[in-house]
Amino acid sequence: MATKKLTNKEIEQRYIEEDMQVTQERSDFLLPQILDFVSQKKWMNLQPEYQRRQVWDRAKQSRFVESLLMNLPVPPVFLYEPEYNRYEVMDGQQRLSSIVSFYENRLKLTGLDHWPELNGKHYADLPVKVQRGIDRRRISAVVLQSKARGADDDLRRIVFERLNTGGQKLNAQELRNCVYASPFASLLVELAGYAPFNDLLGIPRYDEHFIDDQVSDELAQNSLFKRMIDCEFVLRYFAFREKKNIKGSVKAILDRCMEGYGSRSEDELDDLGTDFRSRVDLAKELFGDDAFQLTGPTGEKSSLSQPYYDAIIVACDRRFRDRTSLKRRKTALKKALLQATSKPATYELIVGRANTAEAIRLRLDTVERVFAGVL
Repeated sequence: MATKKLTNKEIEQRYIEEDMQVTQERSDFLLPQILDFVSQKKWMNLQPEYQRRQVWDRAKQSRFVESLLMNLPVPPVFLYEPEYNRYEVMDGQQRLSSIVSFYENRLKLTGLDHWPELNGKHYADLPVKVQRGIDRRRISAVVLQSKARGADDDLRRIVFERLNTGGQKLNAQELRNCVYASPFASLLVELAGYAPFNDLLGIPRYDEHFIDDQVSDELAQNSLFKRMIDCEFVLRYFAFREKKNIKGSVKAILDRCMEGYGSRSEDELDDLGTDFRSRVDLAKELFGDDAFQLTGPTGEKSSLSQPYYDAIIVACDRRFRDRTSLKRRKTALKKALLQATSKPATYELIVGRANTAEAIRLRLDTVERVFAGVL
């Protein structure tokens, strides 16, 4: 799309109208102070709604702690102050989380090169002089504020996205979670933790692996959880359930869904949550714990298949009114699906076709016809 040419006067006017009136303040904090600020849950929100999940592994966290121990320079963290003396982390979540985990003795140092003698040790295991030394280390923070009314959301999202153009590249869902932050985005995270859904995706159950707001290592290192892929699975249900929405690229479909549902009311979001959970329950009742695992033409059972998940969860949605009959005929349904997917053409449609809008429509319609055929 061509950029509209503006006169100098129009450019100046836009500059005045869109000025976010951002102010910056730089402060240095001792590492123990950071632990206090986070533990009090008053000073700092380590994971606001637009942030991603913890993606540093123990080795990377340990090397960061080693850098602090050696008093090497580390990048500052960026904080946003939405209200007086309360801060959100815009950039630096991984660094701050590493410090907190270390001081709470949840991080056992590993993979250290300069200080290999400290591998296998927690903070409490360090000699007293080393503890005192690291307690005097500081990390810098740049605190941003905006005096412009209504600029909070735009400022947070723009800064977060710009700051995260380096380092570990955000995937599409992590970016959506930032750019389209809303109660709907929070609902996706909530629904991703639905226990039967965790079982079907092969993810450790959220409700068994969050203790005092801390995630277990088993869940934290799960590839679907770690990069918010489980949240994208939930989003795909809402994006594909209505045929009219399936047009354009998959990225565009998912982006439009995030944006479109962003203004839904609390009651509407409650209904959406009920819809999703009930469709997951139906899929599990019809097909068991391997509901989203596709059987190939030679009879081998695959691991979790995202395209097959799309087809099954949407068929459960479109045929939800027939759920009682489907449950009575679930043996016939499983047999019919097995026969359909054992055909090379159908199997290729589900797992081999490019993720175009046309392929998605065909895939969903094909599996829905199998559901209809047993009724």
